[in-house]
Amino acid sequence: MRRTIRRPIKNDQGITLVELLVALALGTIVSVALIATFAAYSRTQVVQENVLSMQQNLRAALYLMGRDLRMAGYRGPDPTNTAATGFLTATPDALSFTFFDDDSGTLSTLAYAFLDSDGDGTKDVLRRNDGTTNEIVAEQIDRVEFYYTLGSGGPSTAPGTLTDIEAVRITVLARTHRRDRDFSTTTTYTTPSGVTWGPFNDGMRRRLGERFILFRNL
Repeated sequence: MRRTIRRPIKNDQGITLVELLVALALGTIVSVALIATFAAYSRTQVVQENVLSMQQNLRAALYLMGRDLRMAGYRGPDPTNTAATGFLTATPDALSFTFFDDDSGTLSTLAYAFLDSDGDGTKDVLRRNDGTTNEIVAEQIDRVEFYYTLGSGGPSTAPGTLTDIEAVRITVLARTHRRDRDFSTTTTYTTPSGVTWGPFNDGMRRRLGERFILFRNL
């Protein structure tokens, strides 16, 4: 009886050129897909960070202005105080007022103004001046409107009699600090006074914020 010895089959042909090309093509497709996915995720992340920063900037500005403006006309613990408290100026994008400061026991002045930060002729920052410090409240601002409610007559952005001011509606249009090349819009923004802002269509994302302040001390 013969013993059959099975020998392993040797395949010394290796990888064919077609197989190599197919493998390279598949690898390239997968790599390109991964890179595209990562790039899209990175762009989305940058956009979200820019929008979040803009919204925080806008909210902080409206909160600070609301807190300060409620002090307009405050006469201190003595309601019969004859200190000259109230508005000093009131324009569409700037205002100033006085109030009695309990901490110092003196009459203090606060001013908010929409100004040009770099001298290029375009207003872009909201500044706060308390007589000692002149600080930036919000950057990357496109437009600001102060719309005053008057005790006599209708509302106005430029009241003739400052003692008639009873309230103000603040409108601020903020933008992101970076352009989004994939973003395009023709959106316009209408203020409470009826003024239209935009369209800008410059790759910047924008948010409109409003706050109504009633002056109980005036």
